Amino acid sequence: MSDFYLLSPLWIVTIGGLLILVLDILSKPRASRDFLGYILAVTFMLAFFAVLVQWTKDVSLSSPYVAPILKLDPFAAFFASLVLVSGAASALFAVGHLREHASEYGEFYVLLAFSALGAIVLFVATDLVTAFLGLEIMSLSLYCLAAMKKSSIFSTEAGMKYFVLGGVGSAFFLFGVAFLYGETGSLNIVEMARYFSLKDPAQSYLLPQIGLILVLCGVAFKVASVPFHMWTPDVYEGALTPSVTFMASAVKVSAFALMARFFFTVFQNTAFLSFPVPFPDTVLVLSILSMVVGNVLGIVQKSVKRILAYSSIAHAGYVLLGVYAVQKGESVSLNDAVPFYLLTYAVSSLGAFGIVAILQSKGVEDTSLERFAGLSKKHPFLSMLFLCFLLSLAGIPPFAGFMGKFYLFKEVLAKDTHGNLLWVIIAVLNSLVALFYYLRIAVYMYFKEPDEKGLCAIKTPAGVGSAVVLAMVVLWVGIAPGRFLNASASAAQNAGILVQKRVTEEVKPVKPPITRALLEEAKKHGREQ
Repeated sequence: MSDFYLLSPLWIVTIGGLLILVLDILSKPRASRDFLGYILAVTFMLAFFAVLVQWTKDVSLSSPYVAPILKLDPFAAFFASLVLVSGAASALFAVGHLREHASEYGEFYVLLAFSALGAIVLFVATDLVTAFLGLEIMSLSLYCLAAMKKSSIFSTEAGMKYFVLGGVGSAFFLFGVAFLYGETGSLNIVEMARYFSLKDPAQSYLLPQIGLILVLCGVAFKVASVPFHMWTPDVYEGALTPSVTFMASAVKVSAFALMARFFFTVFQNTAFLSFPVPFPDTVLVLSILSMVVGNVLGIVQKSVKRILAYSSIAHAGYVLLGVYAVQKGESVSLNDAVPFYLLTYAVSSLGAFGIVAILQSKGVEDTSLERFAGLSKKHPFLSMLFLCFLLSLAGIPPFAGFMGKFYLFKEVLAKDTHGNLLWVIIAVLNSLVALFYYLRIAVYMYFKEPDEKGLCAIKTPAGVGSAVVLAMVVLWVGIAPGRFLNASASAAQNAGILVQKRVTEEVKPVKPPITRALLEEAKKHGREQ
């Protein structure tokens, strides 16, 4: 099987993005660009089916240039599927919405395509330079998407804040990579894993631990974890809602996938987890801060988009709690609950922001709670769908979010039945706090009198159809999660166990660390003089 065929999902997205760019140039200046959204959605779905056919089994690339830097397996298939579905839904929610907001630019769909491409490269890479390339392709596209509405000062502000703070996150990531390269002499994460598995526990781990903490900070910017969340509320509120739909789902999923692929590859030496910088405890601090800050500040918000922004911060905390519990245990493999939780969050978040995009038509930028007053009387079907997604985000049965939190908390307790009980109690209490602001939106929709300046929805078949499909998936995962749990288990096994096999059997000896080599060379020259 040729590498070109195996990499066809990436080629499909790339060619689709370039095709949309050409069609946009050839179209009349004032002609509708809705057809570009449909083309992009079809492109994403073709790539999605290609992923299901080719990446659901562990495949080997033959090219000596590609094989060392990319890994195609069920882990990549699971998260690539989430990214592609998120991209397709975001493209369909944009149909009609961009026109009503005087932002119907064909480059929106081009940037969305390349953002998805970068997101996939981000976690299929086993080389940190390749991963950084994917990170920047994704990020630069998102900066432009955030500032796409040229007539809005809020959109411009969102794009600028995202660009500046996103650049800081990328700098953290690069500094961390530099520290790790200085210690191991390699940029390949599997080579790094072998180096640390052979390293004497009595030796100093300070340099690589600093590198890992910096990499963690860089990833924390992308997942909007406290204290790296400052950009999230303003960007989510100011950017076009279809852009935010993709940011809140695919970007967060891909960043966590990078974290899983990287950390569960490198962490082969248990001594590396606690000395001298307690990495698991660092993850725990980020988790607790994200849950508490996200939910507490979400209560006082008066804008639906800002409420959902702080909700996404809190959900990042729940996922980090799962990562902490895995790292705290003896096994280096990723448990099934983390990918499954990301799946339930991504689908619920897609639907929630998608409904806001449908309701935010006719050029209305304001998404204050007052505009949602009496929405059930104007748009009962959309209100019902929105309530479905909100309850799923809150973790209420029988929706997907409940199953996600149930399995996540169960796995956290299973790793350490007494030590992690306190953290699970804190997470449950935070979920109860979050229920307040989710139900607050529902109260405005169902128990408040309609506002004269209320939202006026334009129900495009693409947008409403996407919301209906997502609502069906939310119910399906909540009632019968077996198939999705199996997919999550397969992804988790390939994030940890398969990588461990590569570390022990396939990796060639690592070259001497660059720092040590330089020191030896300096000593040699000193003796000669």
